[in-house]
Amino acid sequence: MIRSRRASHAVTLVLFVSAFALAAASPARAQAPRPTPDRHVVGYGFDGGVLFPDSVFESTFTLDGFGEFYLTPRVSVRGMLAWASPGLDGRTEDHFRQVKLLFGGNYNWVYKTLRPFAGGGAGAYFVRLKLDGQEDPEGETRGGVYFGGGSDIILNEESAIKVEFRWDFVSDPPGQYDATGQSLTIGYKRFF
Repeated sequence: MIRSRRASHAVTLVLFVSAFALAAASPARAQAPRPTPDRHVVGYGFDGGVLFPDSVFESTFTLDGFGEFYLTPRVSVRGMLAWASPGLDGRTEDHFRQVKLLFGGNYNWVYKTLRPFAGGGAGAYFVRLKLDGQEDPEGETRGGVYFGGGSDIILNEESAIKVEFRWDFVSDPPGQYDATGQSLTIGYKRFF
């Protein structure tokens, strides 16, 4: 459930950009299926989108940077650094900053100009409550796992638009805020 106007605008932007990317990569533009990355290819890129956190927080903008190494044309390992800072519901001047350092793997397959993928992994979630006008409590490092899927929309042999939905399940100490949430992102991926 979206609780703020800022998050509503972010969702609208992600949906608009996703629709534009899908239209740009339509089969009418694609003369032949694009190849999938070969083994030992490296992909890197960035994403932006919306984080839908626990109900105590408002939905917010998220940024991700990632690097991917293809072990085979279908299997890759990935490292990701992500940032988000959702406001507390009803008190948007207070934030629950989240920095995520994640490692995992993906499996992909090819369908026309799309390369759908599914994957998961684990990592460290660095969280800190930022209170407006008060001394901030110390930050914490929590463990967690993620699962997700999406698709690379192949533009050419060197680049793709990436759309992804990810579920993050984060350890939740008793009496502390929960960093669990879902992310919908769109971004750019380059291969070399």
